[in-house]
Amino acid sequence: MKIGDRVRVILINGTIIPKRLEDNAENYWKIIGETGTIQQDPSEKSIRAHFSQQPRVLVRFDKDLMMTFGLYSHNNLENSLWILESDLEAFETTGDMVPS
Repeated sequence: MKIGDRVRVILINGTIIPKRLEDNAENYWKIIGETGTIQQDPSEKSIRAHFSQQPRVLVRFDKDLMMTFGLYSHNNLENSLWILESDLEAFETTGDMVPS
C-alpha cells in the first residue's frame, strides 16, 4: 500500500466482532465498510506506524469519525486512524510508491 491509495475497512484488528468494550467511543468496528485514503503522518519516518509490531497505515476517512460514528481520533492528522494493512482492501490507487 502507498500514500494516496483509496481503501475500505474490512476488519478491525483482524476481526469483524469487537471484544468487550468499556467505551462506545472506542468501538472502531462501526467503521467496517467505510472508506478513506492512506496518508503520511508528518511525525513518522514511514507511512507505517513505528509503535506497532504489525504493519499499520494511517487512513484519513471520508466521513467525520466523531460526528458520524462518535469515535475518538487521537492522531496528528484530523479524522484518521492507524489501521492494520491486513484489515484494509484497496479499491483505487494513486500517489507515489513508498518503501516498506
